[in-house]
Amino acid sequence: MLNRWHAALLALGLPTALFAGPVLAGPPVEGRFTAPEGRTLLFIGQDSDTIAAYVAEVPEDPLEGVTLYTSLKSDGAAQALPAVFSKADWNAGDVDFGRTLADAPGAALAIGLAIDACGQDDHAGNIAEGRYDRSLARLVDYMKALAPRKVFLRIGYEFDGPWNCYRPDSYKAAFAHITRAVRKAGAVNVATVWQSAAWPDASIAGAQAPLYDHRAPTHLDAWYPGDELVDWVGVSVFYRDLSQWAYVPPDRPEHAQERLLAFARAHGKPVMIAEAAPQGLRTGALTRSVIQRNEPVAVSAEQAWDGWYAPFFRFIDDNRDVIRAVAYINADWQSQKMWECAPDTPAGQPGCANGNWGDSRVQANDHIRARWLEQVSNPDTWAQKAP
Repeated sequence: MLNRWHAALLALGLPTALFAGPVLAGPPVEGRFTAPEGRTLLFIGQDSDTIAAYVAEVPEDPLEGVTLYTSLKSDGAAQALPAVFSKADWNAGDVDFGRTLADAPGAALAIGLAIDACGQDDHAGNIAEGRYDRSLARLVDYMKALAPRKVFLRIGYEFDGPWNCYRPDSYKAAFAHITRAVRKAGAVNVATVWQSAAWPDASIAGAQAPLYDHRAPTHLDAWYPGDELVDWVGVSVFYRDLSQWAYVPPDRPEHAQERLLAFARAHGKPVMIAEAAPQGLRTGALTRSVIQRNEPVAVSAEQAWDGWYAPFFRFIDDNRDVIRAVAYINADWQSQKMWECAPDTPAGQPGCANGNWGDSRVQANDHIRARWLEQVSNPDTWAQKAP
């Protein structure tokens, strides 16, 4: 799960960086389980309760993919791989792999695998050195046994989000170790995903900010495990511009995202928008707020659609040459304790620890639900199952 707000956001009014350079064409986009050009595979997440509600309330969507989360931070069976073999709850809805895969028998599975190192243990380093190999083998065997179901393994998702505390060398080594274990086991139904947070404000990392600054020309190269290990390039898209922000960060969200797409094109890799939701919007209540505080103002369903969904789908449509999968988080975030944000409380403070997320359920409003289905039910642009 995301955890962007370990401290309150810094001062307002920071300068805006401009996107440097044109998007350059690269080799043909190819990769394991890549949908044909012009078509995109849709995933829904990110907890079992949310997914079950989508299945029940939006039955018109055949549910091509689902997104769930676990972690690899121990070699002990009782601590490693929460939610995979038994239900887990991070105060953000129950996560139960068995339940969700039974609810969506034909769906591909995207796994967000956390290996972050914000605590005392360097989990990425431990993985790279083989200290968690028993748990890793258990995960690989589990994924392999899911065949022919396709699995998209997001290893150390949002690797360059400061809240995850990764370092490039140990992160890349862990990514490589996990990928080689998957391939050695012959788990041909598993694709690896290298997912950037595309976060526009590295300054929240303090002295470590240079590690996470997308404006640096070598930023992505420094984190990249290599073409032979990466099947998909992933990116988070919670906002395309600064209309949901209370201040101006050093970079712009759309510029960081566009750099990711240019990088993927240059390496011939398909892109998965691995996490997306209209942060700060409440589809049920029809309000909108900035993400750094819960200060809702009323909007119409049309304004909600036009303000976030329409630009989001335009972004996908304009880049279907490379965007071949999208994972949407269809959750009532505010109802989950991890994501609660009390009115007028700044992000990072008690009562709004992880920022203002809202309610992104498309079925919570009839107009948004209908417009959503118009988009994702088009067989000419959306894949009906994982290739």
